[in-house]
Amino acid sequence: MIEVPKGLDDVVVGESAVSLVDGTNGELSYRGVSVDELVNWPFTKVAAWVVTADGTYDFETELADEATLSKRESAMVLALPQTLHPMHVLQASVPALDPTVAFDDFGEAAQGLSIAAKLPAIVATHLSRSQLTANTDANYIDRFLNQIEAPQSAVARKAFETMQILQIEHGFNASTFAGRVIASTLAPIENALAGAIGTLHGVLHGGADQAALETADRLKDVSHARDFVDRCIEGRDKVMGMGHREYRVVDPRAKHAKRLAKELTEGTEHESTYHVLEAIEERFTERMAEKGKDLHANIEFYKGLIYRAIGLPTRFFTTGFAMARVFGYIAHFIESREDNRLIRPAVKYVGPPVDPEPIPASA
Repeated sequence: MIEVPKGLDDVVVGESAVSLVDGTNGELSYRGVSVDELVNWPFTKVAAWVVTADGTYDFETELADEATLSKRESAMVLALPQTLHPMHVLQASVPALDPTVAFDDFGEAAQGLSIAAKLPAIVATHLSRSQLTANTDANYIDRFLNQIEAPQSAVARKAFETMQILQIEHGFNASTFAGRVIASTLAPIENALAGAIGTLHGVLHGGADQAALETADRLKDVSHARDFVDRCIEGRDKVMGMGHREYRVVDPRAKHAKRLAKELTEGTEHESTYHVLEAIEERFTERMAEKGKDLHANIEFYKGLIYRAIGLPTRFFTTGFAMARVFGYIAHFIESREDNRLIRPAVKYVGPPVDPEPIPASA
């Protein structure tokens, strides 16, 4: 039996043409195009590029056609308790949505794209606790921002769209891999998406943005950042949002997140929170450098502040992530169907030895 490291660190478990995560050089590309270029494209065109590899395709029209929840779907979402975590709402809703009417050319993946179109409406409906009608005259990004009553500014729109583009795809991350495991069983795409979304909810994956911002909220002032980081390092506790499993240098997405967080919060009530986050990052980077490590903030560290500034409550942060990453999940579902094989790894047994003497049945 081949020994593998815990967590499958650096173990190649498959092939993919969807994205390249170059952790050594700190680069990320979707189907051969750098995200530094893709952030200048419309979100719906990037989503279509990731799913179809067709640079002339744009999902804008189809996503608008599927953007409004039916009365049944709205009632289903509203029937879920307001106290239920929004990620649980997404995971519960995904398998129960109406059949698609707009993506007939995509075969098994059609329902997945319909689900992707409706995720923003599910999030906004659960947030507002009311049935909403999508403005199909607005584009995908503006439609969602209008539904959550986000600030109507160019910087807010650009910040949100850029974050969504940067979160569409990221290789065999935990949730994408979970989705591919489910897809390998030949389960329908709804199952794969629901499982992937459930995985994304974890604090070590999609939930790090919420955890990082809650840390800044607790500290309240930059003067507390230095001692906080020192205590974490001495106690071997995680500083949420710092470092990344893949990147040996700066997360290429984080530079965009930090810049946009600064622009979006400057002169607002959120500016002080930005400075607390920045102080945490500076001290953490300094302490890691002392240990000979080049570790910095990842995309999650500043992203939560961007979501807060556009009006998403903390509990809804990871749903914003899911709205983007779902297109990556769909791309991997399609790719896995091209040469499917059930994913069934072996496990090393470390339990007690088998007793050769049978245990007598109780009287």
